Amino acid sequence: WCLNQAGAGLAMLPGGSLHGIERLAAGDAAICALHVLDTETGEYNLPLVRQSLGSLGVVAVEWAWRDQGLVVADGNPRGIAAITDLPAVRVATRQAEAGSHILFEHLLAGAGLTASDLDVVGDPARSETELAMMVLEGKADAGLAVAAVAHQLKLGFVPLHRERCDLVMRRRDYFETPFQTLLAFTRTAAFAAHAIALGGYDISGLGTV
Repeated sequence: WCLNQAGAGLAMLPGGSLHGIERLAAGDAAICALHVLDTETGEYNLPLVRQSLGSLGVVAVEWAWRDQGLVVADGNPRGIAAITDLPAVRVATRQAEAGSHILFEHLLAGAGLTASDLDVVGDPARSETELAMMVLEGKADAGLAVAAVAHQLKLGFVPLHRERCDLVMRRRDYFETPFQTLLAFTRTAAFAAHAIALGGYDISGLGTV
């Protein structure tokens, strides 16, 4: 939505955070959206950026903090209240390269669970919307995604975690017209209103380097 409204001349390439890092490093993408938890430090994104892109000369810019949790059917008919409830229901998952999958495995480990304890259904979803659609269509009972996608599809949501999503790019691209046009649009009332309407987003630090 934001790329279309901003008219910045940027197009979206699908894929998870780790796939995005690879494309940025290979020169196949100008900007990478990243939300990867470093489970050792509890820090978001920067440890991975330093490890994977340190030699490129990059800049990371805060995009938003987002509420992550379990997307469930409207009214939560299975009574899912915590990660420990998942072994009793059908679970949709994301692909291994997704930041949401890394967080999901971390939350499972914190509850003393692994993926082998779950009834995982279907192929890994390639996006959070695809995962939520599996719940909406009755193919799964729960899966980890952001609050906004649950709100959009009128599904239930069980909050579990707050994460930071950053945009990473080469320093030179930070100053180029496409990104600066995008950044300018994020300062408009229309952008702020849309973030509120989506739900589960905190954009108070957007643009922080």
